[in-house]
Amino acid sequence: MPRRRRPEPREVVPDPLYNSTLVEKFVNSMMWDGKKMTAQRIFYHAMNTLGERSGDDPLKVFKKAIENVKPVLEVKTRRVGGANYQVPVEVPQNRRTSLALRWLITNARSRPDKSMAEANEAFAHYRW
Repeated sequence: MPRRRRPEPREVVPDPLYNSTLVEKFVNSMMWDGKKMTAQRIFYHAMNTLGERSGDDPLKVFKKAIENVKPVLEVKTRRVGGANYQVPVEVPQNRRTSLALRWLITNARSRPDKSMAEANEAFAHYRW
């Protein structure tokens, strides 16, 4: 158990386009190797596509998706006597959000996408 007090959570500055802290947290979670502009470009392009396809406000759809993914309960292991029990526990609000963001990003990354080589395979006969 730490002797010092728990550090205060940092304030997240809202993103410039949608003025939303949730969007900024999502972009920060997406980011690899500090390449924030790349993560923002990917996210904003996805939001534009989402707006065109759904015909609805993309920020509303994004927030609804996050709400649908948020877990309400999780199980924690409790030791009683010599046995371990999986006890359902309510998830705190900030953990709900962070888990939802993490799950969305993990599952989006694990989708079977085509590599650049596979996508350009049709043009292989133009080799010189």
